[in-house]
Amino acid sequence: MWKKFGGVFGKTGLGKMSSDEYQANLNGMNMFFGAVLGFVLTGTETLNNWQFGVVLTLLSGIVISILFISNSRHRVAYAIYTTVLVLSFPRMADLVLRANDVIPGKVQPTLIVWTAMTILVEFWGRENDQAASTAGSDQSG
Repeated sequence: MWKKFGGVFGKTGLGKMSSDEYQANLNGMNMFFGAVLGFVLTGTETLNNWQFGVVLTLLSGIVISILFISNSRHRVAYAIYTTVLVLSFPRMADLVLRANDVIPGKVQPTLIVWTAMTILVEFWGRENDQAASTAGSDQSG
């Protein structure tokens, strides 16, 4: 059944990604969501310097974990770990800062979508590097 399902995707152009498509997906997502994250952080200007530093530290750890999903040989573990981090982030920040609703409301949905899309791209089928390089090279001599 999976071969039939995969064949339908392949015919519509949604089959296995080439390594260039894979890199384009990751680069585009990382640039886009990095910009969106900066935009949705409005509201943190009310935090004092220490609170803002803690929020930045927690956020940078999550962003690094998102990047590790596609750059580590332990991608399944990082996918699970990052999902847990993202889902617990607002509560974790509140606990660390001993405050309520420190994180602006749009930050968590942004991180959830970024994580989910990274996981989708990472676990989507990809062409073998050997097959892709052979297909791209001139065999005529």
